[in-house]
Amino acid sequence: MSNRIASSFIAALALGAAAACDDDLAFAPEIPDTFVVQAFLFAGEPVTEVTVTGVLPIDADSTTVAAPISDARIAISRDGERYDLAPSEGEPGRYHYPGDDLLVEVGDVFALEASHGGRTATAETVVPVPPQGLSLSATVMAPPQFGVRGGGFQPGADDALVARWENSASALHYVVVDNIEADPTPFAESPFGGGFARRFVQRPTAGDSALVSARSLSWFGRHRVKLYRVNQEYADLYEGLNQDSRDLNEPPSNVRGALGVFSAFSADSAFFEVR
Repeated sequence: MSNRIASSFIAALALGAAAACDDDLAFAPEIPDTFVVQAFLFAGEPVTEVTVTGVLPIDADSTTVAAPISDARIAISRDGERYDLAPSEGEPGRYHYPGDDLLVEVGDVFALEASHGGRTATAETVVPVPPQGLSLSATVMAPPQFGVRGGGFQPGADDALVARWENSASALHYVVVDNIEADPTPFAESPFGGGFARRFVQRPTAGDSALVSARSLSWFGRHRVKLYRVNQEYADLYEGLNQDSRDLNEPPSNVRGALGVFSAFSADSAFFEVR
């Protein structure tokens, strides 16, 4: 399962290299072997979310994309056992574990090693416990009524529901909504013509609830709400990339020897149907 939860962070991390406090990483043009690695593990899911890119020059604009690196050597290890990753076909800069002998489980401690251009980066992460208390305010949702005057979410509306969970510590969570029908039918009246993807990813929140509206979806049928608990290193990165632009600092990183983040997630699921 591919979450693509942090694709926009690649450019932000790369740009952040120009503002780094560490002189060794401060100016990418002078150190071409500096790179950005993002590696995310999900309990119970294959290892597919690993990307490596270069950094951007200090004068790069916001539309510039960091160049993917497809010839890095990447491995993760657990309890002394090493798992070598392979480049993902057709996706430059992305890596995955090709075997079927690796199961990511809650409580596992993983180490990452990434090497490219004479530089080796390392990091560690622990797979967290899953979120607690996930529930939905409804299990059936009506399709959106496009063109209805007033629009927007109204309390009690049948084309929206609320996902709730326990979060007394204000930890960061995010919600992913998937249509899980084998052959779904698009909303006939949708002005988007069913052209949206079958996945909707919400922004991370420190709250204990999230609104799921039919207006963010495009298909009839069964949907899964998957709630992910975010590990602290990812939370630090997310908060760092949302800092005030007048007080720009180096983006937080738990990767030693390069830039980036290595983190793990656990999830719980609930289901509803649009009909």
